[in-house]
Amino acid sequence: MNCEIVTIGSELLLGHIIDTNASYLARRLNLIGLNIAFHTTVGDNYTQIKDVLCRAVKRADLVITTGGIGPTEDDLTREVIADLVDTPLTFKGELMDQIQSTFDRLGYRMPENNKKQALIPDGAVPIPNEIGTAPGFITEKGSGFIIALPGVPIELEYMLNKQVLPYLKRHFNLNQELITSRILKVTGIGESKVDAQIKDLINSNTNPSVGILASPGDISIRITAYAKSPREAGDLIRPIEQEIRSRLGTNIYGVDDDTLEAVVTDLLNKRGDTLSLIETFSGGELTVRLRRSPLSPVNQSIGLGKREQILSFLDNEAHAITSGTAEALAKKIRNQGNSSIGLALLGTLDRTEKGYEVNAHVIVSGENIKRTYNWKMGGNIPTLQSRGATIALNTLRLALIS
Repeated sequence: MNCEIVTIGSELLLGHIIDTNASYLARRLNLIGLNIAFHTTVGDNYTQIKDVLCRAVKRADLVITTGGIGPTEDDLTREVIADLVDTPLTFKGELMDQIQSTFDRLGYRMPENNKKQALIPDGAVPIPNEIGTAPGFITEKGSGFIIALPGVPIELEYMLNKQVLPYLKRHFNLNQELITSRILKVTGIGESKVDAQIKDLINSNTNPSVGILASPGDISIRITAYAKSPREAGDLIRPIEQEIRSRLGTNIYGVDDDTLEAVVTDLLNKRGDTLSLIETFSGGELTVRLRRSPLSPVNQSIGLGKREQILSFLDNEAHAITSGTAEALAKKIRNQGNSSIGLALLGTLDRTEKGYEVNAHVIVSGENIKRTYNWKMGGNIPTLQSRGATIALNTLRLALIS
């Protein structure tokens, strides 16, 4: 079955709220075998919502909407769907009782306009909302279905898992197939190079399928399989994963929800290593990422900004920002922090006509461990800082596994 997710709300189009509902719905629906074919976002406009839903019901077997079923004048989803299926809205006393009980439990007096939320299209199956005031509903349109859910994430997730997923499994016999994905996390090479090395696997368009998603600092390779059980899905995914690993090698740092900093932290702890670090142009981002875990092995971290501060830290032993300076910094911070490994991320930001530029060096130094990397790049300051922290983490990771 193909499904379209329609998220409704002008706040989404204005960028005031990040849409987390669509990604959550997609993940949960994939697990029971539904293919998300389309995702559309539309504002709080009657004509535009109706136009979007008209298109959706023609191209998908199931349409799930989020948002627009609140009590205010700009909550239009229920009215549009009733119009679309050519049926009046019907007042449901049981839904009204539940809405009233929610206000009573919270100790508030229910405003008159909340009665609007007890209206659903005639003949629709109500979806009670036990933790909020916006009930949903399921209605039919031709051979397809429309399910309306609230936009509040915690309410949507509760209603989806308790009511909607069991309904879909039962009604469409979806226990027989599921969609499973395995994500390989890649860093150290660009998207185009990854594509060049695995494009034959992407183009094969078989089961499992392979796709690439690039994000700042790393790349995700998604392997997706359709199967009748998790074990069968694993059997389909495993040989493709092994082939990709044989081609990309140590550029793959983790899987699924792994982060680069968590992988590095785990490697340090397994080795029994501690880390002291010094960073300059990265604005403390390297330290922040490595200290997120309560198991962080960082003993000491220092941030230095200006060239004079860097040279002063070395007691003026250096006269320029070079890889030699970085190595001296790594050794000094290692000894000063009484750690087994020292790391220095060194560089200065220089203004250019198009933004900023950094000539950077990262050095990892410890007993029987050393790795260096130098690079030059331009861009805005946040990008240069984030990229610098990522390169430093990956250089440390490669030093630990080599």
